Amino acid sequence: MSTKLILSFSLCLMVLSCSAQIWPWQKGQGSRPHQGHQQFQHQCDIQRLTASEPSRRVRSEAGVAEIWDQDTPEFRCAGFVAVRVVIQPGGLLLPSYSNAPYITFVEQGRGVQGVVVPGCPETFQSESEFEYPQSQRDQPSRQSESEEFSRGDQRTRQSESEEFSRGDQHQKIFRIRDGDVIPSPAGVVQWTHNNGDNDLISITLYDANSFQNQLDENVRNFFLAGQSKQSREDRRSQRQTREEGSDRQSRESQDDEALLEANILSGFEDEILQEIFRNVDQETISKLRGENDQRGFIVQARDLKLRVPEEYEEELQRERGDRKRGGSGRSNGLEQAFCNLKFKQNVNRPSRADVFNPRAGRINTVNSNNLPILEFIQLSAQHVVLYKNAILGPRWNLNAHSALYVTRGEGRVQVVGDEGRSVFDDNVQRGQILVVPQGFAVVLKAGNEGLEWVELKNDDNAITSPIAGKTSVLRAIPVEVLANSYDISTKEAFRLKNGRQEVEVFRPFQSRDEKERERFSIV
Repeated sequence: MSTKLILSFSLCLMVLSCSAQIWPWQKGQGSRPHQGHQQFQHQCDIQRLTASEPSRRVRSEAGVAEIWDQDTPEFRCAGFVAVRVVIQPGGLLLPSYSNAPYITFVEQGRGVQGVVVPGCPETFQSESEFEYPQSQRDQPSRQSESEEFSRGDQRTRQSESEEFSRGDQHQKIFRIRDGDVIPSPAGVVQWTHNNGDNDLISITLYDANSFQNQLDENVRNFFLAGQSKQSREDRRSQRQTREEGSDRQSRESQDDEALLEANILSGFEDEILQEIFRNVDQETISKLRGENDQRGFIVQARDLKLRVPEEYEEELQRERGDRKRGGSGRSNGLEQAFCNLKFKQNVNRPSRADVFNPRAGRINTVNSNNLPILEFIQLSAQHVVLYKNAILGPRWNLNAHSALYVTRGEGRVQVVGDEGRSVFDDNVQRGQILVVPQGFAVVLKAGNEGLEWVELKNDDNAITSPIAGKTSVLRAIPVEVLANSYDISTKEAFRLKNGRQEVEVFRPFQSRDEKERERFSIV
């Protein structure tokens, strides 16, 4: 009996150890904090914040990437890199991975997302719409053939024929739509296809200071397809020649060297690729290397028909997998722990709001509690909707920097830093990003058209502390302490403490006449 227990315990340790080596994404697991957290700490001496728009544009065949200037005090302090990607209908954002984790918010449109997780099985299968060449599948047995091909080559062709007959197998793909939050750890390959009728627009925030980034403060995307470095330089040269005389267009056509690199396969020699990818011709090898490819990293897909399960089918498949692992089915530990994690969560559903005020607005939060994979990349998001003239805040982040990206409307924002001085007091509008450092207090007031934004934060369970309202810090302090702190009467301190019964999202102030009109309109 004791021997069985020892063997079982040893097996558990072995599985956990292997899983940690294959998937070192836990907080601090097999990694160290990036030097950027210490090296660039002095850059958080913020004197003034700016609500900014993209400063560079990189065009491709079927879309464009718009990149924010990361060389500003607030972006350097937070270690953020922000990119907005617009994919035209039918466009395909080529497969790539990054040296830093990131989180993406889908602002507009619908599409299909693919995720390739190392070590996970190919659980999706589609019906094959192509046939293995008859001449290669049913070749007659001849003596000359045995002289030309070895038995190993014949077995390879037989295996290929069987693979063709079974259809295409791949890792999970899923539908995406506006309001979806999609995370990605460093090194995980993702691709996006716009199968809708409108542009697919998303905003992505990279965390360059993450412990997963072992390089430097620059974020790099490594593409598995697309143009080579030479093709990219030729393409840029052609554009500069074509746009000569227009300084603005010339600036828009400049590429961000660190963020949008070329096809990594373009650096390998033909002989190596031919040895690795057997039974493909020289033309295919050239296309793998992206030779003479001028399409960019968002290409127009042709005849791309993907069988994507509906959401209820995904849930059913996940439940079946859970029941199987709970019974006598086999599981390798890695699959159970990581391969079945969800890679998206929608934050644009009022029914799932964490905070809701029918007269002011709502807050939807996605963190590691409802999307567990965020624990491994230490990022989270919050979607806020304010109605006409409603107010959010003042509040601060306890443990995270945040980037506020405005998705609709306009409004006024005030941010106050540690010196008790306003570092931002201005209006914001759709398409702008405002970075708010940790601990800085912020208040937002919507305009006449309302205000919506998404906050992307560099902690998987970012916590905010409101200064006013039912759950505020002032509400938790005794009245006598408030009276002595502000040198006011206990009566005024009580009013200060209990003046707002709402939670974080406040309806606008109403005069007596406005209240009367509202009361009669309800009746």
